[in-house]
Amino acid sequence: MKKGIIISAALFLLCSCSQNAFEEMLFRTTDDPFDDVPLADSLSLEHTVFLSWKIDGGCDRYLLMRSCDQPVLNFECVYEGTETRWTDRDIPDGRRYVYRLDKTRGKKRFEGKDYAYGYSSDCRKDAWENNDTEERAVRLDHDLICSLPCVRYLTDGKEELDCDWFYIEIPPRRNADIVVSQSNLEDATEGADTDIMVQPVGKGGEPVKQKKAVRISNASYETGKFLFKVYPDATQLFDATGIRVIGYTVSLKQIYDYTF
Repeated sequence: MKKGIIISAALFLLCSCSQNAFEEMLFRTTDDPFDDVPLADSLSLEHTVFLSWKIDGGCDRYLLMRSCDQPVLNFECVYEGTETRWTDRDIPDGRRYVYRLDKTRGKKRFEGKDYAYGYSSDCRKDAWENNDTEERAVRLDHDLICSLPCVRYLTDGKEELDCDWFYIEIPPRRNADIVVSQSNLEDATEGADTDIMVQPVGKGGEPVKQKKAVRISNASYETGKFLFKVYPDATQLFDATGIRVIGYTVSLKQIYDYTF
């Protein structure tokens, strides 16, 4: 009697332990793995690229492939496993990489069709990111120190050009002057050319002159919220490929009476 109880208990434990694995096998999708492109974050930590991708129930293992950005890509596997993230660490400064996510199911391999791009820099994203859209515009009420990371790759002519959105609140019938100053310019005198453009909503972009005011007017009789974008002048950035980080400060210089 005791022997039967022990055998029954052992079978129960065996079935319990294997239940999850059995259910996973039984109810697993029969679809092939879907094509996916990793998300690459190059600006959360110096000389580091954080990569992540979606869970795929049709996949046995993920293979993250990497190549230097060069005329002929030469991929090698830098991660193989079941995790959905991997960190590329201690990358030489200025290095640009192209990543591809492959997947396996059984003995079959599914090669990723598109690429993710990452690079190594000695700077991080500024304190006001992520303000890359109008919806995430940052209020300008004191001096803000910002940066515009810009990268151009050989592969597919890929470009990553940052932009920053801000807004100011202007009382009725008043003008506001904003000033953008680029850091580390060879010629930093007032009025010198910069590598930056500014564009108030509803107007065209215009080149920023070092420390020269850009006027935004509120002709209405109500306080208004006015948005503007700061972005790099792409024609001034690169001869071919490379990485540049443009540092700048944006300031609200003054608010004064509106004039026609």
